Amino acid sequence: MDCFVAALLAMMALASAMPAIAQNFSPPDVARLILNERGGVRDATGWGDDILAALTDNKFQPSRENICSVIAIASQESGFTANPAVPNLGKIADRAVREKLGKIPIFGAKAYDMLDGMPDARHSFIKRVRAARTERDLDLAYRALVEYGAGKSSLDGLLQWGLLDKWIEEYNQISTVGSMQVSVAFALNHARGEHWRPITHSESNAVRDRLYTRAGGLFYGAKQLLGYETGYDQKIFRFADYNAGRYSSRNAAFQAIVAKLSGQKVATDGDLLSYDKVGRARADVTNSETALRALIERHALGIDNAALRRDLVSEKSKDFTNTRTWSAVRALYKRLTGKEPAFAQLPGIQLKSVKIKSKMTTAIFADRVNRRYGKCMALASQMQNRPILMAPRWFWPD
Repeated sequence: MDCFVAALLAMMALASAMPAIAQNFSPPDVARLILNERGGVRDATGWGDDILAALTDNKFQPSRENICSVIAIASQESGFTANPAVPNLGKIADRAVREKLGKIPIFGAKAYDMLDGMPDARHSFIKRVRAARTERDLDLAYRALVEYGAGKSSLDGLLQWGLLDKWIEEYNQISTVGSMQVSVAFALNHARGEHWRPITHSESNAVRDRLYTRAGGLFYGAKQLLGYETGYDQKIFRFADYNAGRYSSRNAAFQAIVAKLSGQKVATDGDLLSYDKVGRARADVTNSETALRALIERHALGIDNAALRRDLVSEKSKDFTNTRTWSAVRALYKRLTGKEPAFAQLPGIQLKSVKIKSKMTTAIFADRVNRRYGKCMALASQMQNRPILMAPRWFWPD
């Protein structure tokens, strides 16, 4: 009997010493995390359901890290609003149209008056711009103008087959949308990758329309945020990338190395090359490339300009770390300084937008998101380690 009691006590001690089994998060559990981050969110359980669906549909683990990453970005970008309103957007957009057309001698004012009468005086393009409250309102006004113009010309067929879409996208000023302010160019590139042919104009519009929905914004936002390997040892760098572009934190650290070794002024913005609005690399030689050329020549690294450009073209992918330029520059830094080169740093970018009302930089953005992430992770860890804290299934009636 004593042996039995001793064995039972030993088993109980072992059980109490074992860590709690991690619990899967349900939509009500995610809702609790959302409301802990931002009280008063409407239909928090619906948001939780769509966050879990976004992770599952993208084949990402519904882990607390991934859930909290999405929550932190959505809270920072929109406060959990699928199609957020922008104060005074109509006035700002109308003024921007006037200023752009005003730069055209003689015909600028006439063009504005013409847009104020198309397709008719009551429902003109300019009136739709003035009435806009959300990015979607402006987006739809621009699309209507494009389709009206194409219908009045011989370009309608080219438009419908999507052959003008890259040009159209370049002039559409609504470039980040939805609850996670996803890059439209990113979402469209993903859609193009799913087809063997160019996507049609209606398919392109469907992607934009989906981004304005709660489920669609979260799906593409999760993909943009989590859909690549970074090599970072801190989450804050991934959050900075979300704002500045993939691998911007890694590239900013590389730029800082180039600046130190070359003695030249190099912006640590995470872009080694310059790009157009749809993400195509321009032929322009940037300050980063100029400094690299000088550095390579001074230290006889044996990389010609063509080879350097080929390496830099891969800066938006993981493959850049496999290039000769990456290895040679970092090895040179270590040899000259005796220190290990940093792999990542927060990009130095000043953010300007009609949606931003106070000073904002990529570093500030990343820090705020990281704080939200930490707050979410603290509660999520408690909930998983103590299942009693998980949300009761009947507790969330919304």
